[in-house]
Amino acid sequence: MILKYTRGFALLITFVCVASFSKGGGIVRLSNLFSENMVLQRNKPIKFYGTANKKTSFEIEFAGKKQKVNTNDNGKWEISFVAMEAGGPYKLKVMSDSLFTWKNILIGDVWVCSGQSNMEWVLRRTLNAPYELRKANHEGIRFFTVPKNASSFPLEETKNATWKTCSTENAWEFSAVAYFFARSLNERYQVPIGIIHTSWGGTPAESWISNAALVTHPDFKVKADSLLQTYKNGATIDVIQKQMYMNSSFPYAKKLLEKDKGYIEKWNKNEYSDVNWKTFVVPGTLDEQGPVNYKGSIWLRKHIIIPPSMNGQDLTLIMEKLNERDITYFNGTEVGRVAGFGGKRVYRIPRELVLKGENVIAIRLETFDRPAGFEAKDAAVIRLEQMVESASPTTIPLAGEWKYAMGLPATAYPEQPKGLINVASLPSVLYNGMIAPLEKLPVKGFLWYQGENNAGKAFQYKTLFPLLINDWRKQFGQGDLPFIFTQLAGYGAITTEPVDHFWAELREAQTEALSLNKTGMAVTIDVGDPYDIHPLNKQVVGKRLAIQAMKTVYGENKLNTSPLYQSMRLSGDSIRMKFSNSTKGLITKNGTVPKGFAIAGADKKFAWANAKIDGDEIVVWLWKVKPAAVRYAWTGSPVESNGANVFNTEGFPLSPFRTDDWKSITDGKK
Repeated sequence: MILKYTRGFALLITFVCVASFSKGGGIVRLSNLFSENMVLQRNKPIKFYGTANKKTSFEIEFAGKKQKVNTNDNGKWEISFVAMEAGGPYKLKVMSDSLFTWKNILIGDVWVCSGQSNMEWVLRRTLNAPYELRKANHEGIRFFTVPKNASSFPLEETKNATWKTCSTENAWEFSAVAYFFARSLNERYQVPIGIIHTSWGGTPAESWISNAALVTHPDFKVKADSLLQTYKNGATIDVIQKQMYMNSSFPYAKKLLEKDKGYIEKWNKNEYSDVNWKTFVVPGTLDEQGPVNYKGSIWLRKHIIIPPSMNGQDLTLIMEKLNERDITYFNGTEVGRVAGFGGKRVYRIPRELVLKGENVIAIRLETFDRPAGFEAKDAAVIRLEQMVESASPTTIPLAGEWKYAMGLPATAYPEQPKGLINVASLPSVLYNGMIAPLEKLPVKGFLWYQGENNAGKAFQYKTLFPLLINDWRKQFGQGDLPFIFTQLAGYGAITTEPVDHFWAELREAQTEALSLNKTGMAVTIDVGDPYDIHPLNKQVVGKRLAIQAMKTVYGENKLNTSPLYQSMRLSGDSIRMKFSNSTKGLITKNGTVPKGFAIAGADKKFAWANAKIDGDEIVVWLWKVKPAAVRYAWTGSPVESNGANVFNTEGFPLSPFRTDDWKSITDGKK
């Protein structure tokens, strides 16, 4: 989203004007998709393109091969070099009025990774982030993160960004799912992997589909046509964004700054004296130690002594579970903020912020739904440590006594802006701004993690998702490019009885997309979190996506991934079902009986069923019920207490399914 206001929290968008410049100097400019450290797709023609003065010529040399380039009447140019095998590093030289050279260019596989917040989720916020970051030094992995940009028409260029090598220093803001995917492929095949990460949290699929394709969908034709006409009349996305910022965001934020005592008295600064503040014991919450049910902002401060061994070092601040929304400062400088609900924080402390002797951590917390503070069970998960590649880095525990003071109660918050438009959710705008500029670039395939924002319209997603896949393939013009996606993890209230559930229907819509050629799906219901839509175990997600790619794209077609429902047959009073990817048999965790199966008769009323595994098949029955249909893990959070405990022997979870085609609860939702 561009701007979201909930219960007084303001997320500011800063509009920065950047002067146009040539990456290489002289008269020649390459597309922003090219820079040093990039990865170019192997075994496909190697393309370079950009702009220069019109009707001019110059030379480009790549990997020792030279070509003359002529620009057209508009100053645009494009050339291709012959396809190459994986390898490098290579140099790119441009010879015009001036000479410039880019180094450290690799040839390998380039994957476009897109979706919403679970794809956007950064490595520093994932499970065991400090350990993973210390190990994130992979010369053969490179990342290009497309800057967020909603556009009313297809763009030829991204906003300015550069390729980055995968290192501890750079990987903090990499997409965690894309990183673990790339790491698995790089380790297995020893081939450079380039990731073009282009995602935006809280966005629906229709934002990522071109207008040309979306107008063919009956549910979106009128809206897509209408918006296109509006944009043609001058109401561009940039105009809408700036208008929202000036009319709503800026005045609101200014009022908040003027009212919160912590901002007024600069409680984040080291020179502020907190000697009269109350004591707060960490881990712990305000409900346990202070006013119960307090809503609003509070400030926490902790004085720490940095040992000499940490001087001149980048540090990592780890805090969990921190409720709810924070802005965290180290020696008066903001080092990170999270606008969502409680969870783990991992922030980088640059060495230049670290002082010899005493240092101060200050946190502004906003709490509206959960008690403010640290809900961690283990005090060890709140610490400051060296960002070094070591099994036992120097650590400063942060548990124990902190200081706290009240900032601004929710009742005193300024009135929230009304009528804001989430421009990132408008049809086609993210395709225009963040996918269209990639179309000319040869790539290996697509990685997709999205669906949460379409779950309430899951039946519609059955046609919308294939439309997106086919649209991207058509626009990129490279045949049926592989499309690997994540089935939604478990999320939502744990149910004790069989239910109809829109989250399950969205998973069904995703599964049906496997009917398209060269698609693959990673099942992740077992690594979800009923209380958090952003499960932290992105390692498993990335690895399963990689294994699916190994099977679908890299020729390892004998690999078994998650079992998928294939067929059923009635056998007396029971139903016997067969599955794919189960050639070596099915198992349950800890050898318990299969759970999560529900059975219904002709009355369509489901009840929990008995089930047993018979080799690579499952038999389901329910006494006194003549079976008509079976469902498995058909809920939002199919946790082991009531389901989702069936796996194949390779450790992949059985995908949720139903054998019936009875009307969906989201049928007709538009």
